[in-house]
Amino acid sequence: MTTPRRIVFVARSFAGESIRSARAITQLNNVELFGICDQHLATDDLFREVVCVTDTHDSAQLIEAAKQLQQKHGSLNRIVTTYETLLEPVAKTTESLGLEGMSVATVQRALNKSNLIATFREAGVGTAQSLVCTDETQARRFAQELGYHVVLKPLNGSGGLATWSIRDDAELNLALELTDPSPARPLLIEECLHGKELSIDTITISNEPRFYSICCYTPTILQAIQNPAIQWACVMPRDIGDEYYQPLIAQGLDAVRALSVGNAMTHMEAFVLADGRVCFTDATLRPAGARIAPMLAYAYDIDPYFAWARATLDGCFDGPWKRKFAVGTIFVHGGAGSGTVESVNGLEIVERELGDALVDVCLPRVGATKASTYTGDGYVTVRHPQTIEVEEALEFIARTIRVKYSNSETSATLRDEWSKRLQYDRLYKPAWEIESHIM
Repeated sequence: MTTPRRIVFVARSFAGESIRSARAITQLNNVELFGICDQHLATDDLFREVVCVTDTHDSAQLIEAAKQLQQKHGSLNRIVTTYETLLEPVAKTTESLGLEGMSVATVQRALNKSNLIATFREAGVGTAQSLVCTDETQARRFAQELGYHVVLKPLNGSGGLATWSIRDDAELNLALELTDPSPARPLLIEECLHGKELSIDTITISNEPRFYSICCYTPTILQAIQNPAIQWACVMPRDIGDEYYQPLIAQGLDAVRALSVGNAMTHMEAFVLADGRVCFTDATLRPAGARIAPMLAYAYDIDPYFAWARATLDGCFDGPWKRKFAVGTIFVHGGAGSGTVESVNGLEIVERELGDALVDVCLPRVGATKASTYTGDGYVTVRHPQTIEVEEALEFIARTIRVKYSNSETSATLRDEWSKRLQYDRLYKPAWEIESHIM
């Protein structure tokens, strides 16, 4: 009898999209699944055994937990995760145990923004003007020479959750006070890009992208963060062969080749500027967040979690797939206000007007604390063969669904809001992650 492949899946908790990824692993041939987490939920039907640790971001704890599993069950084959902030500790654990998998160098090439920019520029991929600064003087000089707006972010931040858009000297002073750049804590300061923000997702086998998909952000992530009245949305247009997308696609495929990710699902973000220039701003080596992975399911009628497992663990891509629908998701919240969700109204009207176009709804839960991120308190996903119908449906949802909070005013200052972003690794899990209702 063939010995099963012993796979360890690491997550902070097994819920939402992480549990779907874990379930996909069990659907592979000849697999025995184990788990390591720091917030255990009942998942006995999926895992042979789960080891709980105090902090999954601590590679020493992961190594010890993996060794416990080895001693009890035999040699491990792979250790994987779909959490961005866990990619590096998992890579360190993989290397420490001498297992096959993504290396620390590969992870740092993508997640460390200084390394990412250098890799992209060497490959001829467009990036924003930027500087790694290790003290306040360097940051102030860059802002003075370039002019405002500028953007400030840690080298290992998680997308927009760790980004400050600086409009004047006073905001720069506050950001530098909170972040305190130094050789031990360098920061990236860069030009603030103005244009259309998009993302490109790929499935890559042996460093060669075999699949790609485009998603358009409305508005940009930074605009959504700065304006609490805006409900952020993502749209996957059905036709991505349009000439407008071609420079983004060409550079995106060059970018993922330059990152040398092996067998992986990747997600990269970029701006297309008014002059047609493309500037890439971020990359990660996992399935996209912000409901983009489930949107792939609705666009192609596939299981994106199984596609991730097949690529990562089997080194296989089961496409090509046909893009059958345009898909969009709007992230629902009540704009200004604070406290807890008091009421949610308007879904009945949305259901009546949109009908079968509604495919996934997770409304804000009454009594839940207002979310701290641009992905809101809940979401609604729609699909239709025509992109314009999806865009109009999202606009209708934004006008119709109303969320009310227990406090009508927001008392947080700019200092309070920016201080929260220093804890971006803890903000990574959206408010709606555990509860998703597929209609």
